[in-house]
Amino acid sequence: VNISLRLFVPLVRNFRSHLKTEIEAFVTNVFFVILDSKHSTVDHKNLVVILFEEICSDPQTLAEIFLNYDCDLSAVDLFHRIVNTLSRVAKQGIHDEVGVASMSFVAGAGAVRMERIRSENRQLRLEAMRALRQVLASLHASIVEPMNDSGSEEKDSLEKVDEDDKLDTSVKKVQADTGMGEEDKKTLVQIYDSKKKRRAEESEVVLRFNQKPSAGIKYANQCGHIDATDPAEVARYLLGNKDNFEKTQIGEYLGREPSYQAGFSLKVLNEYVNMLNFTGLLFDDAIKYYLSGFRLPGEAQKIDRIMEKFAERYTNQNPEAFPTADVAFILAFSIIMLNTDLHNPSIKEERRMTKEGFVRNNRGICDGQDLPEDMLNSIFDQIKKDPISLKEDDEAREREGGTKDSGSSIQTALSPAVFFSSHYEDLDKNREHNFQKERDHIVRTTESLLRRKRASARDGEQSPKQTPQKPTSHRRRSVRFVRTEDSGLKDEYVAPMFEVTWGPAVAAFSTAMESANGTLGNLLAIATDGELEHAIENAAETIEVCLTGFKFAICTAGLCGNDTARDAYMLALSRFTQLGSGCVLEPRHVRCIQTLLSLGKDDGEMLGNTWEHVFKALSEIHRFHELFQLMARNDRAAAAAAERRRKRQEERIRNKLEREEREKAIEAGEIVEDEIDEDLESFNEDSLTDEDTYSDDDFLFDDFDDGMDRREIDETNARVVYEAVSEELIEAIYQRSASLSGPSIKKFVYQLCRVSRMEISGYGGHAGSEANTVDLTQAHYRQQHTLLNESLHGTDQPHHNQPNIYNLQKLVEVTHYNMDSRPRLVFFDIWTTVAAHLTSTALHSNAAVAMYAVDSFRQLSTQYLQREELGVFEFQRKFLKPFETVMSKSEHVSIKELLLKCVERIIKMFGAGEENTSKEHSGARHLGTLRSGWRPVLAVLGIAGQDNDEGVSKMGFRMLTEQLDQCLFVEKDTGAVDKSRAGVLLAERFVDLVDALLMYVAGPHEETSLISIDHLVTLTTFLAHESFRLPLIRRRTSGIQRSCSDEKPDDELELWWPILLGISKSMGDPRKQVRLKCMTTLLRIINKYFFPEENTLENGDSKHEEIQTLQLIFRGILTPVLEHADSDAHLGPPPSLPKDFERFATKPPRALPKDRKNSTWLETTFEKFMDGCIKICMRSIDVFKEDILVEEIFAMLNSCTLSDSGGLAVRGLRRLQQFVTKDLNPVIVTDDTWATVCHMLRRCLSVRGLPQPQVNLSEMNGMTDTAHAGENNELIREFIAEESMMQDRRYIGSNVAMIIGSLLSREESLNSMGLRWRLFLTSGLGDGVKEWEEAGKILATHSFGSTEPAPPNYIENAIYGRKWMNKLILQLIQSNPPRKSSIVVQDVLKEQSQSLLTLFMKKETTLLSNGSGATKAPSWEATQLTRVTKLIYEFFGNIDSLDESLLADLSWLFPMLNSCMKSKNETVRRKLHLLQQKIVKFSSFSEVTSDLPTLST
Repeated sequence: VNISLRLFVPLVRNFRSHLKTEIEAFVTNVFFVILDSKHSTVDHKNLVVILFEEICSDPQTLAEIFLNYDCDLSAVDLFHRIVNTLSRVAKQGIHDEVGVASMSFVAGAGAVRMERIRSENRQLRLEAMRALRQVLASLHASIVEPMNDSGSEEKDSLEKVDEDDKLDTSVKKVQADTGMGEEDKKTLVQIYDSKKKRRAEESEVVLRFNQKPSAGIKYANQCGHIDATDPAEVARYLLGNKDNFEKTQIGEYLGREPSYQAGFSLKVLNEYVNMLNFTGLLFDDAIKYYLSGFRLPGEAQKIDRIMEKFAERYTNQNPEAFPTADVAFILAFSIIMLNTDLHNPSIKEERRMTKEGFVRNNRGICDGQDLPEDMLNSIFDQIKKDPISLKEDDEAREREGGTKDSGSSIQTALSPAVFFSSHYEDLDKNREHNFQKERDHIVRTTESLLRRKRASARDGEQSPKQTPQKPTSHRRRSVRFVRTEDSGLKDEYVAPMFEVTWGPAVAAFSTAMESANGTLGNLLAIATDGELEHAIENAAETIEVCLTGFKFAICTAGLCGNDTARDAYMLALSRFTQLGSGCVLEPRHVRCIQTLLSLGKDDGEMLGNTWEHVFKALSEIHRFHELFQLMARNDRAAAAAAERRRKRQEERIRNKLEREEREKAIEAGEIVEDEIDEDLESFNEDSLTDEDTYSDDDFLFDDFDDGMDRREIDETNARVVYEAVSEELIEAIYQRSASLSGPSIKKFVYQLCRVSRMEISGYGGHAGSEANTVDLTQAHYRQQHTLLNESLHGTDQPHHNQPNIYNLQKLVEVTHYNMDSRPRLVFFDIWTTVAAHLTSTALHSNAAVAMYAVDSFRQLSTQYLQREELGVFEFQRKFLKPFETVMSKSEHVSIKELLLKCVERIIKMFGAGEENTSKEHSGARHLGTLRSGWRPVLAVLGIAGQDNDEGVSKMGFRMLTEQLDQCLFVEKDTGAVDKSRAGVLLAERFVDLVDALLMYVAGPHEETSLISIDHLVTLTTFLAHESFRLPLIRRRTSGIQRSCSDEKPDDELELWWPILLGISKSMGDPRKQVRLKCMTTLLRIINKYFFPEENTLENGDSKHEEIQTLQLIFRGILTPVLEHADSDAHLGPPPSLPKDFERFATKPPRALPKDRKNSTWLETTFEKFMDGCIKICMRSIDVFKEDILVEEIFAMLNSCTLSDSGGLAVRGLRRLQQFVTKDLNPVIVTDDTWATVCHMLRRCLSVRGLPQPQVNLSEMNGMTDTAHAGENNELIREFIAEESMMQDRRYIGSNVAMIIGSLLSREESLNSMGLRWRLFLTSGLGDGVKEWEEAGKILATHSFGSTEPAPPNYIENAIYGRKWMNKLILQLIQSNPPRKSSIVVQDVLKEQSQSLLTLFMKKETTLLSNGSGATKAPSWEATQLTRVTKLIYEFFGNIDSLDESLLADLSWLFPMLNSCMKSKNETVRRKLHLLQQKIVKFSSFSEVTSDLPTLST
């Protein structure tokens, strides 16, 4: 057998291209059967496994097996089956040996036999794992080492041919040998994929068929496996899958009634039977063959249909057997009954059918004649000996019998028979006999398969000659052999091969690793010393094989990109290390640790995301190293203590001897008493010292009993790990990170950061696991380990609770290793991950951990900044950006101070300055290399200024001031533009320096803020002084098109803007001194540096540019300052009201304390700021002779009047009045100016969000009363809500009425604005009064009155506006007599007069109508009527006071006055009558009557 198997290897290696069919037949029908058989010997199995190992050792042979069988739709998955079979053999017997071992306590031949069986099984499993390892090694070699040809001389000669000839020759050879075209070569792996897909579909078909046959057939039809409408295809499919489908379901489907699916199942049964060949078979053998494909159903009618078809088919193929098919049918039925009767366990033996009974039952069935008795006897004997049974039933009975035998193994072992070797000889003979039958079956099956394959091949070769029009590529592909060099593939096939291999391999290796190849468990109790020694050797060799397989698998997975496989292997390997489990580490665990670390050292490129397991292991190894070193120190301390005790003991013995000698001397009279006292005192001191010596021992070994087991385990593991894993190996892993590729180093660093974060946060275990009971942190270990607790007893307690930062330290080292060796772009991808982790660590709640992270930043920055940076790059800024993040988010003062110290050191080493250059230190040669890094450095210093801790703020401000003073000093001292290094901070980072100073201005420390403002003023001096070199941003702008001396103000403004804008924002500071200083500084800068000196405006272009700059400053700097007025307006006093304003419906607010009154922005800053802005405007008029900036002042005041803050709006209105009447020269006030002013005032008269007055609903089209009322109510609710939030806006109405009245009462204003704008304001005031009245009505109707102080009511504003309107009407009549005035003036007079008179009558009518009813009128209406009545009196008095000439022209007033005659107020009627008489007196009757169409008496 050995020779036969050995011959198979060279046949496969050298002639596999000619033996494709034979190889498939031998492997599937011989080798697999031997390995799966329970009767074949272990030696045979061992030989087959070794054969597979040798075959798999050749990568090319293994690849061609995959390409020719697994990638062939017509062939078996040979590679897949080899791998799975080897995996099954590698796990075979490990779990069963516990039961076998229970029999091995017997002595004698039984014990020897069981020992031999265990040894053979261990060796067999080892060989199977070697074969699996060889498969993985070949796959790895297929990628790493390019496949060479078979080494023939033909290839060597072809290498000398030209490329074109070689290609042609290769193509011709491929097509001639394989019959494959280019398309076929490219689809080999695609065929495998489709075959894999088909296997998945077939599995689904089996699942569905076993549940419901029709559903499985339907799904197979959907997948394209069969044509479900063709009975022949369905029958062939059932016959081909009889070993996959449940045979009970097949029988049920074949036996269905004719009505089922229109008789389709019956057609399938006919086709199924016709596909079977019963020619030459004995009748009982034919029945067995027929019933081997399905299980007979239980229903008699179904059995009749199935056996009837069988009888018909058998009779047709064997016409001489029976005269008719009926005879065969009856006999077949009788044989089935006989089989049931003989082999049914429920039938008693005495009731079973005998041979005579069987013959008697079958008499007369052959057309009245009897069948030959010899044939019936033979059938009876065969059925009794070999029953009709399915293979599945036989295997189930065999398994059940094996279980019963194993369950009674102890009784069998105690049987006397087992003590004799003859019993085992009988067992061996029985197994050999069974294997002989299997071997005969193997031979028959193999010969039959080869005959069918050869016949198929011959048919495939002959078919082209007979029918050349039909292609036969499918058949030819199943026979032809594809070689790797002819496949057109490189290593694309390795990935699918590995996909097949890695799962079974990891299962086999893991099983062997867990059990040490079966050496654990009961073996230690039952095995002899010799067996144990061999088992240990076998286990050690098995572990090495498994670990080698792990390495090959992990590397291959990395090369193929199979992350799932790599993760599975690395996870398994990390778990086998047992690190962190609290168990004693065995040699196999140590070897796993070494293998894991060797992978990290030598194959780190392949690990990817699985670096996590390596770093966790390294963290635990570091813990063991620390523990070992601590143990060594304690051992040395204990040895020193023991030496001291020994010396003390010797000293005591010596003293004792001396004392005895002295006592003898005293007795002899040789020593006096004083000397004796001194000796006794010395002796007592020695005794005390001796007690102190023993206290050392108490300190070292006190409480060692607590947790002794755990301590001993850790100490043992520490010694083992320290000896097995060297520091050099650990360091090599981190050092070799510099040689990893770009993608690999990113994953390396990411996983290192991840594990470090787990350590620092106190999280341990594997990522993603639900239960993480293992804590790798140093704090957790110190709390659990007794020895470490004792060593730290009495020391600083918080120290030993610090999180573990081992991986954080290694992260810093890895960053050092990769910083200089990688391109900057690649390194910054790494730095992004590192910086994020260090930043989060620097923000840790534990100050010690955070300080280490900050110091790590300092170390890495020191190294990185040693490389010079080109001007166009900003790598330094990105690198130092985390400093800024940590400074802004850290909560520890100590961290911020340390960070500032780090920044200070960076500035001293890499900044620029004459002072630093004069000092001799190690970093002097790197001075000036800090370029773009200045931005985050200055940002850090600026953020320090916003810190609440005064020490941090002062420290940062000191550093910033030093740099500022140094730069300005160097610039002033040298005066040279070429020395850019000394002034790099001002030359390149001027804006960043300004931003840093502005942060101090906005900081919480007022003294520092005020000094920072002075520094900003210094910078403005630098910008304005011509002797200083211009900052870089200015040079870049000016260097494009013009020289520095020919710059425009817009370019220079780009440098001024940050200072101006920053100071402008600081004007909103809540501290009065700071904002006032910012205001004065801002205004002084604008006046000083943005106005030309006298007689310097040479041309119009320069003048235009200067004015344009001032416009930009007004719009972008000065106007936004007014936004600060809303910040604290609610804290100050309410807006002021006109002096003659009268409150009759509301109460004035209470007076505020003096400190609050004079502390708000409006009270302290607004007036001064507006005065400064107006002065700038007036100065621009004087300098540039243009009033363009007047529009900017109006824009600022307009933003005030439109503000939500009533206080700001009122102050804006007052300042507008002052600006127009006092500040502006009347000469430059034009009609456009008045247009702007009048429109501003007119907008202030309107009420925001006021709903429109209700109209007559009957006149509306398309809207129902309900819809209109709902919409109006919604608008009213919105208006009330808005009014409740902005009540201060009510102060605006009275003030704007006062301002309009003042302007229209001022002669200079009237002369300047003209009649147009006078009438515009007058009518606008009238419209505003109407809106106020409507708003007052809504608020009074829909809100409850309040006695609390509140802003003025809209009704109060309306009454105040009516007062001014009376005055304006009188002034308008006096200055524009009606006869001489235009129609527009008359319309305004009529409209406003009619409005007052109509309001009076309406209010009186409403009040009287409400008062007469059940409900009294609201009090606000009565109050309003009283005020309106006074206005009527005033109006009548004003008219009455006019000159006679003016009264004569007021005939248009009669209709309005006549409407008031209906008033119930007697005084009104009397005054009205007197006024009418006076008008009639000075007017002609015709003029009066023309205006009175109906005059009542």
